[in-house]
Amino acid sequence: MNSGFGPTSLTSGTGRLFQIRCEPYLDNVDETTWAYFIDEPKYEKERAYYLIGIGRTILRDWQVKDKAQVSKEVGLALLNYYNRRGMEADRLVWNQYPGPENDGRRVLQVAEVPETLEQLLDLLMTDKWVDKYVSQDEKSQDIRRGRPESALYR
Repeated sequence: MNSGFGPTSLTSGTGRLFQIRCEPYLDNVDETTWAYFIDEPKYEKERAYYLIGIGRTILRDWQVKDKAQVSKEVGLALLNYYNRRGMEADRLVWNQYPGPENDGRRVLQVAEVPETLEQLLDLLMTDKWVDKYVSQDEKSQDIRRGRPESALYR
């Protein structure tokens, strides 16, 4: 699937440019998850690292043939959805799983999504979907995890 919905770069509401790199992370009986690296070309630094996936029940209910590609596209679509809602791509925090080490992990579950992939993409495009687990921190993930701000300028 290539919906074109989730480009690999985005510009935040504050004018910051982000590049998104993604790699397969986990593909097992419970979920298919991708790693998303949020880079800020201005500083040539990785600013955040997220794990975004889809639970197996959703993939089965949606009758997905290429679960890796669909999971990747949905992750990109989510990042673009948050951006359109005014959230900075490097400041996202999820509270779906306990502990600060999991604040960058999001796995969609069946109760959160409509019956089809197309319906989910429509809801994301029209800003009608709600993610009860996401918030925005005042600092980027790399700073929250210990990078000194002075290191951005090296």
